[in-house]
Amino acid sequence: MTQQEQNQPKVVRINWSYQGTSDFVVGTGAAAGEKILGYSAGFFAFFFYSALYLFGNLGWDLWQYLLAIFLAFDVMGGVVANSLNSCKRFYHTAPKPDESWLVRFLKNPHLFSAIHIHTLIVGVLFANFDWFFALFWYLLLLIATEIVLLTPLYLQRPVAMLFILAALLINIYLIPPVAGFEWLAPALFLKIVYGHVVREEPYRPLVSVLSEE
Repeated sequence: MTQQEQNQPKVVRINWSYQGTSDFVVGTGAAAGEKILGYSAGFFAFFFYSALYLFGNLGWDLWQYLLAIFLAFDVMGGVVANSLNSCKRFYHTAPKPDESWLVRFLKNPHLFSAIHIHTLIVGVLFANFDWFFALFWYLLLLIATEIVLLTPLYLQRPVAMLFILAALLINIYLIPPVAGFEWLAPALFLKIVYGHVVREEPYRPLVSVLSEE
């Protein structure tokens, strides 16, 4: 192989079509590897808070640990799942005529971002009604979503990364995080502002590409 051939970009197949039962977690038609990555990230939340329950010293009641597992399953799993090609394909295509109202609701990025009230829940139930924490992060998430959506497509990813960087710095230096949820705000921005909002081309695994030819 010549140097010129080595420098040529690899040929890939971008495929926006999908079929099957609606899958809101890893995207309809997800490949096996995508399913493993998406669900494994979610189940990590169970082990994470189980370890904190056994060895940590947060002073939470059992119901708080259970709620924390639920919130972490959604956000930690979503950080990985929303970056999957299967999720990009599912959430960045128009709803099909036979898909339910719930699919149409969740494919709307404005509404999808708005239902992520995790910081409101944490601020109220884990931080003694800290409304400043709760509302600041929730409103910033909504504002970041709208700004990225209004940004030209070729700049959406770097603008999303700028907001993620800002969230990291604010979380570390300006607004003290809630104990046990130090990861929450940056992870939410990774899941929503980059993972869900930014449109990226969805690739198929090589086996699927060959089977379609």
